[in-house]
Amino acid sequence: MKNTSHFIRLFVATLSLATCFFYVSAQEKPSFVAIRSGVSLPFGEYHEKSLDGGSFTLTGFNVSAEGAWFFNPKFGIGASVGVNMHPVDVQLLGYEIVQSRPDLEDLYTRSNPYLIITSMGGLYVQFPVKKKLSFTGKALCGLLYGETPYQLYKPEYTMGAGPGYYEITPSKDWKFSWQAGVGLRYDITPCYALVFDTEMVYDQLTFGFYTPAGTVRNDVRTISFFNATLGVRFNL
Repeated sequence: MKNTSHFIRLFVATLSLATCFFYVSAQEKPSFVAIRSGVSLPFGEYHEKSLDGGSFTLTGFNVSAEGAWFFNPKFGIGASVGVNMHPVDVQLLGYEIVQSRPDLEDLYTRSNPYLIITSMGGLYVQFPVKKKLSFTGKALCGLLYGETPYQLYKPEYTMGAGPGYYEITPSKDWKFSWQAGVGLRYDITPCYALVFDTEMVYDQLTFGFYTPAGTVRNDVRTISFFNATLGVRFNL
């Protein structure tokens, strides 16, 4: 019984020392992995409701995961992968098309959302604000991938006849781009924390579309949005 009691005390002491060491190590070099989700807010031409360069996008959502290794308490390097989807305002899109074409009386429109994927790496920073609360920031560069939505149109004509429906199939493009973000971290325990992050993407992609004449039309679209997300960060 004495040996068992001694073993238990030794185990508790070892566990306490390990926890203390983990806590100090996490504070000195707070490397982490995190998962986040929240709203994605398009702005500028990407959000504009215009046939001349606008994309008619609405507020969507973002899901992302990231991790970073800190080589000192304030600075580290890491990577982030995010998926963004932005629905299309089909009612206003159909209205604007009808207004621009005198041969149309009405237009039924259906559209999938825009899909934007980012996969980037770069510099991460963090500075303590007060106990358990820290400011975080990042400046990243890497892949920006965009895919336009599949869209289906069923027109009603004012006179004469025309196709009963037509569709626009998705177009894809990608390029080397950038992403910047700032946020806050609140430590719940030495092992994990709650995070609130904001980040911005602003760039242009070129999408190719086949015309009825069989040629290819290249549309340059501005891709611009803010993400505001909440998540959980696991300290390593």
